Amino acid sequence: MFVVIMILALGSAFALLAFQVSSTELAIARYGEDEVTAQYLAESGIEKVLSWATSPNRSPRPVFFASLSKNNCTGNRESPDFPKPEFKNDRDFMENTSAAAPFSSFKNLGKIVDLRLYAPTHLAEGICTVEVTSETATGARAKVRVNIALNPLGKITAGIQGAGNEHSPSPLWVHWGEIRYIKNVHLGPDLARVPLLDSSAFPTGEPYSIQVEDPFMTLNVQGKILSPIPDNQDTYLSRPNATQNKGSSLTLDQMKTQGLRSFIKKQGDYYTVSADGQHLLKNGAHILDKDGNHIDHFDDIYNGETGRSHLVWIDNHNTPALKISGGKFKGYFYFSGAIVIEGGVQGREVSAQSPPVASYPDGLEVQLSNINLEGLFAAKDVIELKDRFTAYGALYGLKGFKGKGASDLEVWYNARFAQSIYPGIRTVTPLIGTWVSVPIDAS
Repeated sequence: MFVVIMILALGSAFALLAFQVSSTELAIARYGEDEVTAQYLAESGIEKVLSWATSPNRSPRPVFFASLSKNNCTGNRESPDFPKPEFKNDRDFMENTSAAAPFSSFKNLGKIVDLRLYAPTHLAEGICTVEVTSETATGARAKVRVNIALNPLGKITAGIQGAGNEHSPSPLWVHWGEIRYIKNVHLGPDLARVPLLDSSAFPTGEPYSIQVEDPFMTLNVQGKILSPIPDNQDTYLSRPNATQNKGSSLTLDQMKTQGLRSFIKKQGDYYTVSADGQHLLKNGAHILDKDGNHIDHFDDIYNGETGRSHLVWIDNHNTPALKISGGKFKGYFYFSGAIVIEGGVQGREVSAQSPPVASYPDGLEVQLSNINLEGLFAAKDVIELKDRFTAYGALYGLKGFKGKGASDLEVWYNARFAQSIYPGIRTVTPLIGTWVSVPIDAS
């Protein structure tokens, strides 16, 4: 009996120990789960700020978030430029900021207890510091802090820009903006093709074949305009908006290749190109449909796919020029090599917004017809145009433009590009290397 009692006591002790260990492990697991939940809640607050910057009208302060691309935060943590709105409760906060996601999906798990934007700690690139504190239903808390910066697409401040071409006419038709060429440039035999600058002219969707005047258009050349001959020594009396010999003061917009490519790899489409220069490769392989047919030409993938703005990087710097035959593209396309645009194809109608004019401080809504590209083509090599091509946005050819269709390239410049605003693409992004989880007791 004594032995039995001892065995029962020993078994009970082991059972009690196992229960205590399992209870402790369960509590640790639950605590870890609460910590992860709090962390995800805090990170969701960062994502919400990024979405507000991209869609200011859905934010609690549209004017503030619409100006983030132009005005950096200047306050400190105690006096932030933007604190979480003082709504009566978290549900009210979610409903009044159209924050159905991501906050509403976590509302039964916890809430955002503090959200603020203040001056950036990385002054060179950051525009604001975003700090978010969250709390779960069980009381676990987390705080994250990150600097936000403009997306690496940067600013495109001219409708057409690149190297000048001394041997054949370069493009000279840009509505609502600037043409910018470095080095010397050949513009063809007749300067009258350069639109006449007229500040009283109203922005319209009419092509220059109908109305060769514009309230904004300027043409600036770093070197000389080799043709046509100036009207009076170095000046063009008939087109004073065409200027040459600008010197080192005239530069092209900079493309930060590494950061831009990394951003597009995460947020958009990234391709390499086959040796013949014509097939886009995904992870080094041809793209096939369900029947095994190739669908890997640029036009196969993007021509007519205008339901959203595509963000694309194509590595083609060591291959023949990539051919583009279609005429209905929407998005922001970056090429590390040369491209050939066939042109001469029907486009589509798009809604455009002119730069601000006196009677329309936010710009004028204009319908454009027969537009082949809504967005941006940016090539680090030559852009060759074989026939007429039209765009609402901008074209950037680092090594210039050529081809018999170059002089008929027509662009309506999207002035929002000068503010790093690219419709359909996130305006701001977390600045690499600044994301940190902040201990709660440090606040």
